[in-house]
Amino acid sequence: MKTKPRHPVESPTAVRHIGGVLQLLCKALESQWRRYRKRLRQCQRRFSQEAVHDSRVEARRLLATVELLCAFIPERELKKARRALKNHLDSFDRLRDTQVQLTYVGHLLHEFPAARGFHDWLRKREKRFIRETRKAVRKIKTRRLGGKLSEFEGALQGRKKDLTSRQAFAKAERAVQLAFAQVAKLCRRVNAKDTETIHRTRIAFKRFRYMVDALSPMLPVVTDQHRQAMRGYQSMMGDIQDVEVMLSALDKFTRQEQQKSLSEVDHLRAELSQRRELLIHVYLNAAGKLRKFWPPGTPPKSRRALEAGRKA
Repeated sequence: MKTKPRHPVESPTAVRHIGGVLQLLCKALESQWRRYRKRLRQCQRRFSQEAVHDSRVEARRLLATVELLCAFIPERELKKARRALKNHLDSFDRLRDTQVQLTYVGHLLHEFPAARGFHDWLRKREKRFIRETRKAVRKIKTRRLGGKLSEFEGALQGRKKDLTSRQAFAKAERAVQLAFAQVAKLCRRVNAKDTETIHRTRIAFKRFRYMVDALSPMLPVVTDQHRQAMRGYQSMMGDIQDVEVMLSALDKFTRQEQQKSLSEVDHLRAELSQRRELLIHVYLNAAGKLRKFWPPGTPPKSRRALEAGRKA
């Protein structure tokens, strides 16, 4: 009696088009490099909040692809390109942080008298950071970065000779798995009383998320909903960092302006501290959702199981 051959069960990370990962990365480098330069030039020529946002987005997308190249190119060779893109993103940090703080403090103006002086102080900082960021962006050069990306593309083309399509995909998948393992390791070490542990987890998660984004055209289960969930998970940690930076800015404001109404400042600080504690609580309750991001579609771990893992 003949039996029908059994088809292998497709894994959660099954590739959509076998044979495409190296070609995908080559095309991604080329297209994202064009978009990156276009948005950077626009930001250099006409500096605005929208132009800054667009430039940051394209820098992140290009960095996502560069992060995934570690599966095929030694880390030491990626270092300069990665640093150049991170420096580009870092040049916006102080301006971005200040604008986030202005928005948040703006909602507290009527309730907290000390918020008014703090808001005015932040406005002055924003103007200074706009000038500094505009100058920094105009100084960004892309020739060396472009040369490195061309080298990477050549290296990827060379790997086609010694890797089968499945082997290439397996290497890319392995790189993402290692990045996820690092996030999980840091997540288990999170301490609610030490926000630096959450910050380190966020940085590692961001790298993992970038890599998943870059590989997503090959992963049928990485849907828009999945990517949105990853952004939301990262934002929970980012919100904590935003309040932490805001508290540091408030302390700096208090020292520089030699505030006389310290009780009013303390009232504002207590509000921000309470907000931070609430955000930490929200994140810890949702931290177990990390497990569903890799392999995509995995059920989230319960809070009890996550706490047990931290104590182990």
